[in-house]
Amino acid sequence: MEAALIQVKDMTMKKQTMVSVAMGAWLVAAGAGEAATQQQMAGFALIPAGKFEMGDHHNFVDPKHGGDETPIHTVWVDAFYMGIYTVTTREYCEFLNSALAQRMIEVREGGVYLVGGKDLLCETREMSPHSRIGWGGGKFTVLDRKENHPIVCIRWPGAAVYCNWLSAQQRRPLCYNTTTWDCDFNKSGFRLPTEAEWEYAGRGGLHNPYRNFPWGDEPDGTKANWPESKNPFRAGPIPWTTPVGFFNGKLHRKADFGWPGAQESCQTSNGANGYGLYDMSGNVWQFINDWYGRDYYAYSPAENPPGPASGSLVQDGKPYRGMRGGNWYNGENGHGRVSNRNPSYYRGPQDPDHPYYHLGFRVVLPVNAESRPVIKPTPVQRVAGREGGPGGGGSSGKGKGKGKGKGGGGERGERGGGSGERGERDSGGAGGERRGGDDRPQAANAQRPARSGSFVLSSTEVADGGNLPAEFTADGSSATLPLAWTGAPAGTKSYALIMHHEAPDMTKWYWILYNIPPDVRSLPKNVKGIGTLGNNSVNERAEYTPPKSKGPGAKTYIYTVYALSAPPQINVPPERVNREVLLAAMKDKILASAELSVVYTRQGNSDEQEERRGPGKSEDRPRRE
Repeated sequence: MEAALIQVKDMTMKKQTMVSVAMGAWLVAAGAGEAATQQQMAGFALIPAGKFEMGDHHNFVDPKHGGDETPIHTVWVDAFYMGIYTVTTREYCEFLNSALAQRMIEVREGGVYLVGGKDLLCETREMSPHSRIGWGGGKFTVLDRKENHPIVCIRWPGAAVYCNWLSAQQRRPLCYNTTTWDCDFNKSGFRLPTEAEWEYAGRGGLHNPYRNFPWGDEPDGTKANWPESKNPFRAGPIPWTTPVGFFNGKLHRKADFGWPGAQESCQTSNGANGYGLYDMSGNVWQFINDWYGRDYYAYSPAENPPGPASGSLVQDGKPYRGMRGGNWYNGENGHGRVSNRNPSYYRGPQDPDHPYYHLGFRVVLPVNAESRPVIKPTPVQRVAGREGGPGGGGSSGKGKGKGKGKGGGGERGERGGGSGERGERDSGGAGGERRGGDDRPQAANAQRPARSGSFVLSSTEVADGGNLPAEFTADGSSATLPLAWTGAPAGTKSYALIMHHEAPDMTKWYWILYNIPPDVRSLPKNVKGIGTLGNNSVNERAEYTPPKSKGPGAKTYIYTVYALSAPPQINVPPERVNREVLLAAMKDKILASAELSVVYTRQGNSDEQEERRGPGKSEDRPRRE
């Protein structure tokens, strides 16, 4: 059977929390269950804190979307857990039966609603022939042997209510107010991912260079359920979904799965990304928490962006929540580019009445959300340089072609939580700002700000973004910079440090220090006797080597300290511990990271005889992440 080959998420939901009939009875004490957050949870991957350049890096401009994937902008996200798979029909059916027993929901004409509510949560087979949820005899059932397939025929409120229910099962605080549908980002309960969290996780750590798909740049129908895929589930009645995690590199057999196609076996390729997440491209679109704002990238905060306070209006005059990841149904590669943005209005040729048979969702669990600065949705800003009507926007500083507004129809407007932007139509110059010789648009807020109340790295000798004194370079005494950090998350058992520089052609590192004890909060100048030294990329010795760049000009060096849930397990000598080895050893252990960026401008040329460089290596222009 499918369960023999597909590892399906186990949310450990069998014990139901005693709650009253009122929705408010689902509220539980904030912080409960936090201990479990510091451990690995079945069915979830820990996504480490970090920053990335969000947006389209491949010059793709959808004529229906205009320039909504630009400008590319640097975003910081704190650590969180994400479901390895999208929520399955079995899991959602379990929620429905639990909520029904607690008299939280009711069925009206085949649709599921909160008791007395107006917002449709999901459709049963009575309402839609594409639903895999049956209703009858006072109980919900899974139809068509689709237990391990993603839930479909879902609405955004139905995904949010599921998150609240899951939080209640684990005695965690609830994130969603089901009257306003507002989300509290400062509660460590289950919720839908923000758009930034989804893209950061979807990229799987592939940032150098940035890739088009979760696994790389090559489209591959053996790694995802796209329209181009020839998998054996693409037959029979629609929807043509595959079981979650089906594309895992294994040979599957019809005898185990009972697929409708004629072929007796199907050899898949492994479509998991670097964080071990499956189906981040194709199968079903995934609801995100954010309202879709076509111009949001132009004014998005640089740290934990929660999305705009309201959504852009589309052709039906309504705002919609966003969706990510692509689908089995339509579009080149299922619209499954990792940077692709869509309002949940755009689903097919019958919009606004196209079925919801290719929308699902996955959930996230933030780490230590209560300790973060207060996060609120971003007030909507009018952005000059955007052209097009309510559905789209013009080209924005990057990419080929020019946006012509969203085409096609759309779904019925998602209810609840804020009003849409009213009939805005902007015009003006190019939307993306270019800097110097770099052809990437850069947002004005690209530098991550100081993170009050969070994990922060600092130095008494230089401020973040300031000039590194020559004393700490090869032009001075080659001393190590004194560092200190505050705000480490609970459960930190070890620290590690990396100092690196992003050259145009490679990443260089100058200082690796790991096995730093958990009670250490600072490193003095010329530190000795604390932690274990790894190697550097200049001479490959287990020691600190100071910056010594070729030629004049400003260079940026980044110090990063990592708070770890356990010391990294490394089985090679320190002189072989390079940046990649350490990062691999810390995978799934990073609770948070903090950075300090410094700039050093060298006067004149140096003889680089000590610096080992390959052919053509140079550092001829500064670059900041």
